Amino acid sequence: MPSSTASVERLFSLMNNLCTTNRNHLSQDTLTALMMLCREGCQQLSDDQTSKIVEIFKTRCVCETQCPPI
Repeated sequence: MPSSTASVERLFSLMNNLCTTNRNHLSQDTLTALMMLCREGCQQLSDDQTSKIVEIFKTRCVCETQCPPI
C-alpha cells in the first residue's frame, strides 16, 4: 500500500480541471484520452496509445457535415 496518495490526488485534480461545467458531457473514453495526453504528453505516449487516442476523437466528432480529414 502506498504511503502517499499524492499521485492519485494529482489525477483527481487533473480530472476536475478537465471536467468543467462547460465540458460535463465527456465520455469515459474521451476523458481517459485527455487525461493521458495531459499527464504523459504526446512525446511520452507509444504509437499504439497515440493511435487509440486519435481514433477516440475521430469517432466522437459530432458535426452536421462530414468531419475534415486529420
